[in-house]
Amino acid sequence: MKNIKDFYNKTSSDWANKWYEDDSMLPFLENLINRFTCKTPRILDLCCGAGYESMRLHKLGAEVIGLDFSEESIKIAQEHNPNIQFFIGDMLEDYSYVGTVDGIVVIAGFIHLPNEKLRLAFDNAYRVIKENGLMLVVVRDGTGKNDSSSYVTIDEEEYDRDFYNHTQNELVEAAEGIFKFEEEILPDENDLWKTYLFKKI
Repeated sequence: MKNIKDFYNKTSSDWANKWYEDDSMLPFLENLINRFTCKTPRILDLCCGAGYESMRLHKLGAEVIGLDFSEESIKIAQEHNPNIQFFIGDMLEDYSYVGTVDGIVVIAGFIHLPNEKLRLAFDNAYRVIKENGLMLVVVRDGTGKNDSSSYVTIDEEEYDRDFYNHTQNELVEAAEGIFKFEEEILPDENDLWKTYLFKKI
């Protein structure tokens, strides 16, 4: 069975075709950008995929850096966004080479981590984000591995993309002592996707 990286290398163009045209995240990104006092905040789009939200952050006036472990996704991101610097890297490994940032967005990145790996992801983010920096995290509400979203078959090949639901409390516990939970951005009780804001302590 192929893994999550294989899955995104296989489907990178599909995600790009969908999300470059879908502005669903724009109100959340605008909400984040408006919280910075600096004119041009430096934002890391962590698990950036094919760079569609990197594009929107750039259009909102941010200096954007993107990082993802899918080589095919990064190729597409670079093609669409020649003015943005993208890196191939893993959120569970040291990526301090990107330099310090004012903020981080992790849109559907943490859904691929079980609870026991969340702390490492927060630790790595802590190393690059400035004091009082803001971190926007988008997850699907719930707990445990979501088998129906994890196991997929594409062109007769089976993939496990390790899809995990997370509650607000699970994230708060994983971030304890390094990031403080601020609020849920634009809450919608009917939407299983939740957008949470954290601040570096």
